[in-house]
Amino acid sequence: MPKKEKKAVSKPAKKAVKKTTGRKPAAVRRRASTATPARIITRRVEGKPEVAVIIGSVTMKDIALKAYYLAERRKDLGLPGDSESDWLQAEQELRG
Repeated sequence: MPKKEKKAVSKPAKKAVKKTTGRKPAAVRRRASTATPARIITRRVEGKPEVAVIIGSVTMKDIALKAYYLAERRKDLGLPGDSESDWLQAEQELRG
């Protein structure tokens, strides 16, 4: 029994509908609850703007990472201290 051939049916292409509400998507608007407002300082290098410093955008994750590196350095050098002092030092350095 021969197979039936299917006829190719072209479907009209869907047009992309762009909603313009004037607001950024929720993922862009939200920050971690512990984040502080950010201030970005830029400078010009060879005529092009470049981000020089981001001030104030510190999250708990940033502090945890900095505290980890401080603890590793402290242990390597044999300095006294504990995880709480590492955390406080990291927070002071990042937010201060």
